[in-house]
Amino acid sequence: MQDVVLTGIGVACPLGVGREAVWSAVENRQSGVRRIAALAGANYPWPIGGEVVDLEPKQYVKPRKSLKVMSRETQLGFTAAELAWSDAKLEDATLDPERLGVVVGANIFRSQLEDLTELYQSACRNGDFSLALWGNAMREMYPLWMLKYLPNMTCCHIGIAHDVRGPINTIVEGNVSSLMAIIEAADVIARGDADLVIAGGTSTMLSSVDLVWHGGADMSPSVANPESTCRPFEAARDGTVTSEGAGMFILESRSHAQQRSAQVQGEILGYGRRCEPCADSQQPSGQAIRQAIDAALEMGHRTEKEIGHVNAHGLATVADDVIEARAIEQTLGDVPVTAPKSFFGNLGAASGAAELAVSLLGMQHGVVPPTLNYEKPDPACPVNVVSALQPMRASTVLALSHKLTGQAASLLVQSGQ
Repeated sequence: MQDVVLTGIGVACPLGVGREAVWSAVENRQSGVRRIAALAGANYPWPIGGEVVDLEPKQYVKPRKSLKVMSRETQLGFTAAELAWSDAKLEDATLDPERLGVVVGANIFRSQLEDLTELYQSACRNGDFSLALWGNAMREMYPLWMLKYLPNMTCCHIGIAHDVRGPINTIVEGNVSSLMAIIEAADVIARGDADLVIAGGTSTMLSSVDLVWHGGADMSPSVANPESTCRPFEAARDGTVTSEGAGMFILESRSHAQQRSAQVQGEILGYGRRCEPCADSQQPSGQAIRQAIDAALEMGHRTEKEIGHVNAHGLATVADDVIEARAIEQTLGDVPVTAPKSFFGNLGAASGAAELAVSLLGMQHGVVPPTLNYEKPDPACPVNVVSALQPMRASTVLALSHKLTGQAASLLVQSGQ
C-alpha cells in the first residue's frame, strides 16, 4: 500500500477565497456569518448565513462559457480545485492523465428559483397557476438546465479541465460527504489505481429551495448578532447556521510527490467510516463516532495521547454537540478540540474538507485554530474546547464529521511541516 500525502489546499468559504484570506480571518477572529440581504428582503425568519461574498468564478473557470451550465455549488467546487491545483504547483507538471482522479463530496443540488420563475409565470392566467399550461411552458426551458443541477457535475467539470481519465466519483452523503470523498481518494491512491487525485467537497445550503425544504430545522433563532450566533459546545448554543463553501485538496502517492519535488503539506495516517442504526430513536448514540475514531487510531498506529487536536463536527445544536462531545471524551480524553463552524456555520457536504483546511493551515503556523463564541462551558459537553490560538501539542489532527442518520467519518492527518 502506498503512502498518501497532501500537496495542495484550496478553499472558498465565507471567510474568503484562498488559503491566505481564510487563515487571516481565523487568526484575526473574523466571523464569516453575516446578514444576507436577499433573505432579509424576503422576510425569511433566519436572514443570516455564511455566504461567499467575494467569489469571482470568471477568474478561475475556463472556458468561461462553462459557467452557463455551472450551479453555485459547481462554481465553488471548481474554484477551490483550481486553487488547490495552483497551490500544489501543478500548472507545468508532466502528468499521466490515466493516473489522475477526482472524488468530490456534494449535497443534492437544488434548482434556483430564478431558473423557473419565467416558466411559472407563463403558466399562470389571471393570477392562477394552470397545470395544463405548464407542459407548454416546460418546452421553453433552457435545454441544458439539468446539467447544472446534477451533483456529479462538479466532478465532471474538474475532470474535463485537467484531462482526468482515471477514477472519478461523487459521494452524496450529507455532512459526511467531503471527508468520505477524501478517504475514497486516499484508498484509490493507496491501492495503486492513481498517482494523484483531486478530492474534497462543495455545497450551498443558501438556495431558496434548500432553505424552504429544511424549514429552519436546527437553525439558531438568535439572528440579531450574526457573528456570535454559531456557538459549538457552548452553554448558550441554540442551533446551527446554514452556509456555503468548498474545500479541495491534491492527494498524491508519496513517490509521485517526491518525483516532482512537491512540498508535502500533510500525510494521511488513518481513517474510519462507521454507521449506527438509529431509525427508531431518531437520534444517534455516538457509537459510530467512537468507532470511527478508534478505526482511525488503529490504522494510523497512534494513541489518543499522540493526537494534537480534534477538528470537531461541532454543529452547535443542543443535542448533537452533547453526543459528539461525549464520544470524543470517551475515546480521546482531554484532547484539545476546535470547531471551525463557529467561524462560518454549516457548509453541509463541504464542511469536513473546509474545516480540515483550517486545521492544516493552523498547524503550518504551529497553532491550533480557535473556536469562536466559546464563553461558558457546558457541563454536558465534557471536551477541552480551544477558544484562543494555542501552540499545538503534536502535529496531528483528527477530523470528524457525522450526521443524524447515524453515519460518521474520521480522518487522521499529520502535518507536513
